[in-house]
Amino acid sequence: MSSNSTRPLVTPVSVLLSFAAMLAIMGITSTSWEFALQERILPRLGIFINDCFDNPSRWRFIITAVAFAALSQFAPALLLFRLMRRLDRARIAVIKAREEADALARHDPLTGLASRRMLREYMRRSLARAAGTGGYAVLLIDIERFKAITDLHGHQMGDRLLIEIANRMKRLLPPDAIASRVSGEEFAVFLPRPRTVEALGKMAQQLISQISARYQFGGLDARLGATIGIAVTPENGTDEGELMRAAETALYRARVRPGTYRFFEPAMDRELKQSQRLQLDLRNAIAANTIIPHYQPLVRLKDGVVVGFEVLARWNHPMQGSISPEVFISIAEDAGLIGQLTQSILKQACIDASKWPDHLKIAVNLSPIQLKDIALPDQILRTLNSSGFPPQRLEIEITETALVDDDKTANAILTRFRTMGIDIALDDFGTGYSSLQNLRMFPVTKLKIDKSFVRSMNLDVNSKKLISGILALSRSLGIATTAEGIEEAAEADYLRSIGCDFGQGYHYAKPMKADDVPRFLKAQAPA
Repeated sequence: MSSNSTRPLVTPVSVLLSFAAMLAIMGITSTSWEFALQERILPRLGIFINDCFDNPSRWRFIITAVAFAALSQFAPALLLFRLMRRLDRARIAVIKAREEADALARHDPLTGLASRRMLREYMRRSLARAAGTGGYAVLLIDIERFKAITDLHGHQMGDRLLIEIANRMKRLLPPDAIASRVSGEEFAVFLPRPRTVEALGKMAQQLISQISARYQFGGLDARLGATIGIAVTPENGTDEGELMRAAETALYRARVRPGTYRFFEPAMDRELKQSQRLQLDLRNAIAANTIIPHYQPLVRLKDGVVVGFEVLARWNHPMQGSISPEVFISIAEDAGLIGQLTQSILKQACIDASKWPDHLKIAVNLSPIQLKDIALPDQILRTLNSSGFPPQRLEIEITETALVDDDKTANAILTRFRTMGIDIALDDFGTGYSSLQNLRMFPVTKLKIDKSFVRSMNLDVNSKKLISGILALSRSLGIATTAEGIEEAAEADYLRSIGCDFGQGYHYAKPMKADDVPRFLKAQAPA
């Protein structure tokens, strides 16, 4: 803050000096009138003033006149002084507010890091004089699981997390790097380009490791994650706009595998534009309910009775035809549309299943991203209530990877589901982390044996042993089991013989539209 610009201009000293100057001016003026104007100038103009003052009398008159004039000006001068002091204070307040606003615009008030504006200005100046240097690099850092923690622990804890993230970054970065908080939980680092790409990659990995380390304070015990997109000059751009866009594109591609870093590549730009077009089409399709549920039956192996259906989303694009769920669900996750997609599919499924026999359940898959949102159970419940569908007829399917990101949030969500009467199935069991801790900690009611084990059990003895082990584990815990990917009657017979509870696969039926379900159920009735 500038000391000169905020120094008061109107002070008692300045007022006294002004008053003294006024007295001097009045004295000089009075003296000039008495001795010069009356005696020298006016007579030349033919004007004569008769007076009887001798010199001492004149001086007494001048002093008296000046004194009375000064006294007559005291009250107006005091009033003027007070008005000027108010104006001066207002001027200082405006200057300070402007300087504080400029400081806030240049620095993030929470973390003390540079603001997005300051980062852009610094990049612009640095890149303008980049000739002859080794170039520069931008690392764009996205913090994972931050929103889930703030939803669970509050925004005050979120602020403490952001401060700790900033401190960890500052401890790790070189002195010539500038770090910035560019949005809520997104950070950027701009620095002179290291000598080698490997050194830059090593720095990115160190940032990921530091940010992902455990946070323990104020009753919090949690882990975050970080994903980084990297762009460099001059290959990826020569001004700050090009460089930031390249880093954002690299970050978008890195989010496919959270906890990693990616360097920008020209092919990414083309892929991003294609993905953005498909993302817009997906948004419109969700709004228009043109992504529809298909249903694959879940069969009780001991008697072949259909007990429910897994709900599978299918999208027939008007131009590109059928798009794989692996493609559009990934886009929905990246675009923040996965919640809307799930709600749309679930609502349609509830309406369809309401027309089926009451004992039939529906099983809906949730994305790992959704298990970070503490408000998810309430959203699901509102959808069920609006459709008049009982929670006891719903089964939620999750993957093991969804449980390891933030186990406390996931456990709170799943426990809430169970209190609502909704069953929890652990999908693709055996392919993920398969931690026994997950079965102990989370309220799982069913294990779904991954289809890769079912398909290979006739050729691989170890697959059979693994399936038998999973069944023994589930029985000891009182958890039901479903085998996925059954394509032959012999597979179903073997799984039934070793105690598997339910089966699913093309042997029974492929996923079908809602209109085909009644016919399928009617055909299965005699059996």
